[in-house]
Order: sequence, then C-alpha cells, then structure tokens
Amino acid sequence: MAKLSDLEGTTIGLITPSSPSSQSRVEGSVAAFEAAGLQVKRGLHHDKKDRFLAGTDKQRAQDLMRFFLDPQVEALVVTSGGAGSLRLLPYLDMSIIKAHPKPIIGFSDTTSLQLGLYARTGLVSYTGFTCRDIEEFEPLDPQIEQTFVRCMQRQPYSISAGQSLNSGQAQGPIIGGNLSCLTFLMGTPYEPNFEGHILVLEDVWAEPYMIDSMLAQLFLAGVFEKVSGVIFGTFYGCEPRHHPERDGSVDDVLSDWAGKITVPCVKDFPYGHVNSRSMWPIGAQAEIANSSDGITKVHIFPEIECSSLLALK
Repeated sequence: MAKLSDLEGTTIGLITPSSPSSQSRVEGSVAAFEAAGLQVKRGLHHDKKDRFLAGTDKQRAQDLMRFFLDPQVEALVVTSGGAGSLRLLPYLDMSIIKAHPKPIIGFSDTTSLQLGLYARTGLVSYTGFTCRDIEEFEPLDPQIEQTFVRCMQRQPYSISAGQSLNSGQAQGPIIGGNLSCLTFLMGTPYEPNFEGHILVLEDVWAEPYMIDSMLAQLFLAGVFEKVSGVIFGTFYGCEPRHHPERDGSVDDVLSDWAGKITVPCVKDFPYGHVNSRSMWPIGAQAEIANSSDGITKVHIFPEIECSSLLALK
C-alpha cells in the first residue's frame, strides 16, 4: 500500500493560487509532509488577502514562477481551492513552464489553472488533492494517499468503481476536473484541445439545471464529439433548491446527457468534493473498460504522457 513516506526526499513547493488559506492549514500541512520525509518550501504570499483572493494576481503568480524556476522543487502543491486561479494565466511565463515542467497538484478551482497550462504548454498536473485533505481528515484518506503517491512516482494503477451509462472501451489522455472551472475556459486562449481525451467531470453546490446548462455548452461546443470517453465523478450538494418539486436530480441530468453522448460513459466515480476520492494525472494516458453489466475499471498510466503537440490547439 503506497504511503506518503514512499516519497521521502521529494521537495515540494506550497502555493495558494486561489482563495486565502489559513495559517493553521499551511503549518499543519508542512508538518505532515515533513513527518513523511518530504522537504517543503513555502510560497511567499500565503498570508496575503485581497477579498476572496490570496493576494494580488501578480503575487500569486510570482509564487508559481518562483517554484518552476527552483531546481530543487519537484512539484507544486495547492493549499486550498476557492476561486481565482483563472486570473493567474495571463501572468505566467509559458516558455519557462514549458522548459521546466513540474506537476501542479490541486483540485476544484485549481482546474482552471491546470487545464489552462495544459492547453498552452502540455503540462501534466495531478487533480484530486489540496492541503485541506490533510487539515480536515486525519489520517489522510487511503485512496487519496495511494493515488497521490502513484502519480508522483509515475506508477500505473487501476480503479474499479462507478456505474456504466454507456458501455464500451475507451483510451486516451485524461482531461477535466471541476465542470464549472472547465467551462470558464471555453472560448478563451486557454481552452484545451479535447480531441481523443477521456473527459473527467465533477462539481459541487450547483443545481441540476446549472449542471445541465454547462453540459449543454460543452455539447454545443462539440466537446462530446471529440472525446473518447466520459467519466462523471461525484456532484456533491448538487440538489435542486429553487424548485425541488419540478427540477429532478443531477442523476436525471447525467442520464439524459449520456443518451446524447455516443462514447463510453460512466457515473458515480470516486472523484469530487467527497472525503474519499482518487487522483488523476491530467494529460497522462488512461483506459476505460466499461461493460454492459455495469462493472467499470479504469486503468491510469501516469508514466505515459500525452504529447504536448496533442495538447496544443
């Protein structure tokens, strides 16, 4: 069973690209990582606050660029999500990031940053963890910990879970994350190329009609015609609040759109705003083995990265 201690000697840089993170979370995360034998460097602006942001856009971008240029840092780990990572993209030096690629390990709002960098540089990142998981859940969830370590070690792993909506087999590099944050990138210079990818989606606190509207946007943009497979994670708290007697459930929405998607499709996969989830390497190869009896297995190969030429439009 993979443990964080398997990464002993690895140096990580803590960043806060979205909303402010508490000092207790930063200190607790540093202590947990160091107890596992990792070396930790802190961003310079963890204590900054600008409304719902952890400092100005330039300050948060400065922390990222500092760690991309630091030869000792092997990965950038996000302390928390929230809002605002989208705003950093114009302030990042894509040529430096492309020359010094290091995974950004984050989740939720970090999706905009991860996918924007994937679109422009082909950078492979790992989605499904922030330091909130260390602060609020002791010990760290075994599924998060094991897939975290597998991604960092670039070792293959498999997950059997979920419910088949459209059976079939699919292969391709992984793309996706939080549905709302992915939708924010559509029509911008940071919209990724979905061609041949397996699309993974989750969201939180969005009502069913909102989920439906975002999936409709992806459908109208031709995304579902380009991808090789779709994996719906968990949609935590996505209950109808304005018209619960009328609007149906998010499961109704997903089943409806699965009928419009011709590629293999899975729902209820362990990825989303829940205590136990798997991590995914954005831009690395995966396979869906999805049969008509509803049993789904996804094989992930972090060591097999998508060519940057495929990621670029």
